[in-house]
Amino acid sequence: MIQLRIIFDYDQTAAFNMAADQYLLSTVHTSDTIYLRFYTWKHPSITLGYMQQPSATLHLDMCTTDSVDWIRRPTGGRAVLHKCDLTYSCIFPKTISFLGDTVKESYAAITSCLKAGLNNLGIHCSTHDSYDELLAVKREIKLPCFLAPNRDEIMVDGRKLVGSAQKRTTLGVLQHGSIPISIGFADLPHYLTISADEQQKQRALLLSKSIWIHAINDSLSRIQLAESLADGFINNWNLLSCKDTWSSDELNSIQQLAESEEFITQWMK
Repeated sequence: MIQLRIIFDYDQTAAFNMAADQYLLSTVHTSDTIYLRFYTWKHPSITLGYMQQPSATLHLDMCTTDSVDWIRRPTGGRAVLHKCDLTYSCIFPKTISFLGDTVKESYAAITSCLKAGLNNLGIHCSTHDSYDELLAVKREIKLPCFLAPNRDEIMVDGRKLVGSAQKRTTLGVLQHGSIPISIGFADLPHYLTISADEQQKQRALLLSKSIWIHAINDSLSRIQLAESLADGFINNWNLLSCKDTWSSDELNSIQQLAESEEFITQWMK
């Protein structure tokens, strides 16, 4: 029987958060379990796309000065600043057929649950809006990753609310994404190795083409948001579900991975 296991994971380090996603992706094929994790970041943190080189992408000294952590993630795309956001990850074995065989199919299945959770909070969202407009902008300027056009992303009033990315291995699938709560995410261009003029353009784009939770309802907390999103998955998929915490063995495995020389070399250098 397929089970949906939901983990709320607040105020973890960047290394722990990415190690936890990696750990689940590497072990998920051993059971018929879908893992849904909602997490936040202990410090402001930048995740880089899998192919990005930190020294070429970021002002590393500025990150250090401002106590902004950084780490590469297993998914592609460009840099994202996690600063007062809620991040989700959904990780499942490829054997679960109702989640589809392609990126588009699994994106759609996950998006429907996220939309249901947001709608329950009175946040009425849709997909597809502004795709063509963002695509036109992309031809003129290198868009921040959060604004990269995707027809399955979640929009509110024509502005992007949720940015997601996916990685598929031979055995499992990882999709994770960021939901900004405040405007902190728009500080990202300040840390990129681009000109001051380009930084201003990218910040203006982020603020005009995307939206954040407190611009819609400034009374919502990250806990309320996470709980409602979790309920969206529970109600949409109608699976045996449990809201859970890490076991001590899982925590030890994730911590060991995050502190391993191999992990640090691959994701933090």
